[in-house]
Amino acid sequence: MAQPNDREAVPGTDYLVDVDHNLGSRHARGGKSDVNLIPQPTSSPRDPLTWSPYKKYYQLFLLALYACAFSFGENNLGAAWTTVSEDIGVTIQDMNAGSALNYLLLGFGNIFWIPLAMKLGRRIVFLTTTCFCLASAVWTGYIHGLASWMLTSILNGVGTSAYQAVIQLSIFDMFFVHERGRGLSYYLFGQQLGSILGLITGGTIADTLGWRWSQFITGIIEATVLVLLFLSFEETLFPRVLFSRPQLEPEYAQVEAGAVPITTGDGKSPQHIGKEDLTNTVSTEVGENLPILPERTMLQRLELWTYYPQDRTPYWTYFCRPLFLFAFPNIVIAGVIFAFGCTAGIVSFNTISEILTEPPYNWSTSATGLVFLAALVGNFVGWGTGVLADFIVVRLARRNGGVKEPEMRLWTLCFSFLYAAVGYLLYGWGAQNGLNWFTIAFGVGCMIAHQVSACSVATAYAMDCFPGISGEIVVVLAICSSLINFTISETTQPLINAVGYGWAFTFYCLCVIASTIMAIPLLVFGKSWRKRCGPRYYKFLSERGGPELGGAALH
Repeated sequence: MAQPNDREAVPGTDYLVDVDHNLGSRHARGGKSDVNLIPQPTSSPRDPLTWSPYKKYYQLFLLALYACAFSFGENNLGAAWTTVSEDIGVTIQDMNAGSALNYLLLGFGNIFWIPLAMKLGRRIVFLTTTCFCLASAVWTGYIHGLASWMLTSILNGVGTSAYQAVIQLSIFDMFFVHERGRGLSYYLFGQQLGSILGLITGGTIADTLGWRWSQFITGIIEATVLVLLFLSFEETLFPRVLFSRPQLEPEYAQVEAGAVPITTGDGKSPQHIGKEDLTNTVSTEVGENLPILPERTMLQRLELWTYYPQDRTPYWTYFCRPLFLFAFPNIVIAGVIFAFGCTAGIVSFNTISEILTEPPYNWSTSATGLVFLAALVGNFVGWGTGVLADFIVVRLARRNGGVKEPEMRLWTLCFSFLYAAVGYLLYGWGAQNGLNWFTIAFGVGCMIAHQVSACSVATAYAMDCFPGISGEIVVVLAICSSLINFTISETTQPLINAVGYGWAFTFYCLCVIASTIMAIPLLVFGKSWRKRCGPRYYKFLSERGGPELGGAALH
């Protein structure tokens, strides 16, 4: 029987589908009654996995609204980019530099936010970052000059960064493995919806009330989100590691619930699963001395932070540990796919105003923003593709004797590949040759479809590979995104000036397609890489506390 501390075990290989219906573990309900719940929910009423579907999806709605508000604030100047440049006395190139600085901080800000979210909970991070973005929006409404533009870009980047990483942690707190693609797709849909609404309405606001009012409206929206989060968002941080089986060897006693071996009624493992393969599976045996975690009262739910003293991992360790994950090929490649998935919004945001407000189109700022209605369609397509990934994983696991490999999710990137190939080329060459506006709009829609689908698949894949270190993983993804997209944002205008829209977007297309093709080595070597990284991964899990955690009491 494969133990979690077995260094021969392969992280991320799960017994997802109980094809023989002979396991004593808990299963999904309804049409997926043979789908094993990974991780297994605990008996604690505080466990987010045990929340009702209504409660889970309301919390997910709040997270999507949070992302939507931040994206709206980030993008509602896009259609009025040239107008803002003239009004505040900052060149387009310097405007793009501020935007690039913002993108850089979107990733590196999480080096600080993620450890805070792991030690004091997700709630304090969401509330603090919303305050940051609210202050940035109000300040931007009054800015003039390069210094103010750069400072507001920094403040907004630090505040907005959490929506690229901390949201994913809450989603993985609440949803099982076979639901995570759907949860991520809802969040990314909300994020892109904010971008689209910002670009559509920002132009209209700029033409009527003036672009500065778009920032004041952003402040009102973010103040509303702040109130909703404070009053109704419940902390999702849950010390699942404390519910591990206490009889495990001390060195690896902290492997999270759900990362314990499968047993059948007679205590034997299913014969068709090799000992060396199973890690994130479930057991019918449960330790008797479990933590005490009563359901929170109404007043406790309003507390700004949650602290579990039994988590012995210091803030500094959470701060440094993501650096070691850059030696994990699966995570780094997923980070590259995620990063180039985010490229679509950046290159379209930085160029759409310049393309459509100048000859041969000569559109107004309001009309320019309306082009992003096509992006809304692409957002729905990308969301549907992300949801499809969960169905593909379950279907392939059934065909594989019930065993799920994280790489099964990557087949969904075939759709993302097509979206990117069509979108970037149509957008770039349509702008280069002054083709019908529909060409540009269709290109935008395809690019956004790629962004939503590729980002959700890459994130879910990375988390599936190494469950239990989600905080560290999302930092790596965010850093990869920041480094790549900072470079792209900073060089977009010089590249277009040098070679034109057509060849510039052909280059971006090739980069994005190449990132998608990187899924091929993951399909071939992904499992062996996960096995090679197993000892280091299990060491990370063991660092969360001492062996006595299995019987610790929390109040």
